[in-house]
Amino acid sequence: MIKIIAYLSLLFFLVSPIRADWVKSLGGIGNSAAAKQSYMLGLLLQQTYGSYSTQDLRSEKALLKFYEQRDYKTFWFNGFNEPRLSVVEMLEAIKRSQREGLDSSKYHYDEIKTLYDEFQSDPYSDDKERNLAVITLDILLSDAFFSLATDLYEGLIDYKKFKQKLKTLAEKREIKYSWDMNFSSIDPKSLLKKAARSMQIEKTLYDLVTRNYIYENLLEAYHRYKEIVKDGGFVKIPSISLKEGSRGNAVKLLAKRLFQSDDLDYYDDDYIVFDKQLKEALKRFQKRMGFWPSGTLDRKTRIALNVPASRRAANIKLNLERARWEKDSLDYPYVFVNIPSFMMYFKDGEENIFSMRVVVGSKKNPTPIFKAYMSYVVLNPTWSVPQSIVKKEMLARLQEDPDYLSERKFKAYDGWSKNRKEIDPFDIDWYQFDKDSDLPFNIVKDPGAGNPLGRVKFMFPNKYAVYMHDTNEKKLFKRPIRAYSHGCIRLQQPQKMLEFISENYLPKSYDSIKAELKKGENSSIQMKEKIPVYIRYYTVWSDQNGLNFRNDIYGYDKAAAESLR
Repeated sequence: MIKIIAYLSLLFFLVSPIRADWVKSLGGIGNSAAAKQSYMLGLLLQQTYGSYSTQDLRSEKALLKFYEQRDYKTFWFNGFNEPRLSVVEMLEAIKRSQREGLDSSKYHYDEIKTLYDEFQSDPYSDDKERNLAVITLDILLSDAFFSLATDLYEGLIDYKKFKQKLKTLAEKREIKYSWDMNFSSIDPKSLLKKAARSMQIEKTLYDLVTRNYIYENLLEAYHRYKEIVKDGGFVKIPSISLKEGSRGNAVKLLAKRLFQSDDLDYYDDDYIVFDKQLKEALKRFQKRMGFWPSGTLDRKTRIALNVPASRRAANIKLNLERARWEKDSLDYPYVFVNIPSFMMYFKDGEENIFSMRVVVGSKKNPTPIFKAYMSYVVLNPTWSVPQSIVKKEMLARLQEDPDYLSERKFKAYDGWSKNRKEIDPFDIDWYQFDKDSDLPFNIVKDPGAGNPLGRVKFMFPNKYAVYMHDTNEKKLFKRPIRAYSHGCIRLQQPQKMLEFISENYLPKSYDSIKAELKKGENSSIQMKEKIPVYIRYYTVWSDQNGLNFRNDIYGYDKAAAESLR
């Protein structure tokens, strides 16, 4: 209790009008512990002592708690102002942050280096100045470690702020946005103590980075685009249509632009004829943008070519920061759905085993971002209509005509249990319910023609009730933008998926499963081994085509940009 009162008194004096005289008198105490403690607390509270201050601390609250637990004693230096930890190694760790797509200036690199160089030459006139220099250096080193650790592990997008922004948008728009990366924040204080025990500062920090291929590819792309920006950016393509056989200066500009983005292997100033190589390069660019690869320069392609390199670099950076949230190595077989590309990939590490088009949730019914494990397959599935669809799309029709269900081969049940009983829609007063009611009925469509789940669904149990399934609306797969579902994922080639899974993960052969499908009876098959399923949102990524860019269909890039630290 006495100790707490003493610190409260010290804090009162530091922030009171007489603090300047009081602190000045402490300086006269010389090298005493009380003087050092006062300087430490003052600097942590943004006080300035001559030329010594600690402005722009990013981890101010964490630092106050950290040093309070140490009785406001230095951590990097002992009581004799001798280094306990390698300041040089910490400086190297800060410099290395540039290679990880971060900005070393955010971690006090110049201030720490200047102070440490001065410390080594010992130019101080008295103990007070020496103490102030060491304490300032200690605080900046700790803040740099805390901030760098957080940025390496969590990225520059404040995850909590990002989630809160999505929650606010969801309430405003009445749209359910769900983003669950399932990782917890680190404790930089414990991490710094771990680094001190092992005497491995740089390794402790950079072991926080999960080096899967998504992160590494985006990091490489970010550095490449930063160089393009540094060299002046992309050349601008004039408003003109070009195709194979075209000639002139515009062809030369197009060739240079495609050479800048690595779509064209060779360029020189004599390139004035739109040849076959340039056509293939343009097709490569169009594929990377998600366009139909016509090989001709149309308006849509020209607009994409003229997006500034700086904006492309910013897009890459946002996706790179989100990639830091991936905590899995991704060096095993798994299913990966990327919503902005409207694609599903069955991968083994970075290698694509096969892929197919998918239909994902619409803007009003976005597919959630999460990870789960595929554990069973349902053949000839029934469809329990989600409550949201019943209330928004079916209730008004049921109120007008209860025969609406039977005409469309739906059945109504009194619940969701195995012992549920079928009910007659004409026995229900549907007018007693509205879109805000909790309906006690389960509306089900039996297997067969017209069932929107088709003939098979792939289950990875999750709190969002999302799964992958067949569909009877095949025409939607022809469209470039495929955001039409209520949140689940429709597969273009479910039979291809079923065949692969039956050969590798199911206890039954594909032939026997096809025989079961023909019977039309609803059944489930448990998998011998669970498959990780990642539902993700990358508007920029690398694959065999190169660096791909897509539109921000749910607005998550915008929310992420507004949540940057």
